[in-house]
Amino acid sequence: MTEIVPYVEEHYDALTSYILDEEQSQFSLVPRQVLNNPDIMGLKNRFQYTIIHEKEIVGFFSLDFSSDLLTYSDNINAVLLRALSINPKFQGKGIAKSAMIELPAFVKQNFPKVDEIAFGVNATNENAYKLYLKTGYQDSGKIYEGVKGPQHIMLMKL
Repeated sequence: MTEIVPYVEEHYDALTSYILDEEQSQFSLVPRQVLNNPDIMGLKNRFQYTIIHEKEIVGFFSLDFSSDLLTYSDNINAVLLRALSINPKFQGKGIAKSAMIELPAFVKQNFPKVDEIAFGVNATNENAYKLYLKTGYQDSGKIYEGVKGPQHIMLMKL
């Protein structure tokens, strides 16, 4: 079973112990890059979450309510998904898929006014793009020119 819980300091060691391979690290920050960044951690409108699978800490992401969201959606009731990663040791087990399927209900339960999840996926990150489509997220048809290349803007209406 995969569950999403708020990040707490007890998760730090497990989350900061993993790194992504060269290909994956070009697409996402790892937890260490978020949790050790006082600028990010000091933001009052960005929240960190831990992905747990069968009682193991396996992944991480942030939900961002800052104005950065407006790059991806003009919906003021949306939230921006950021820095999603799964420890490579646990990849290939359907955990990211389960987390992405669970995310809409989690967001709705914790942020009832939110009616959309938005995020970007690099155009060259085909595996992630296919996963998001498979789990019900839609390509908005818009492209954002990110620092690391063009990104498909993905949306999930809640």
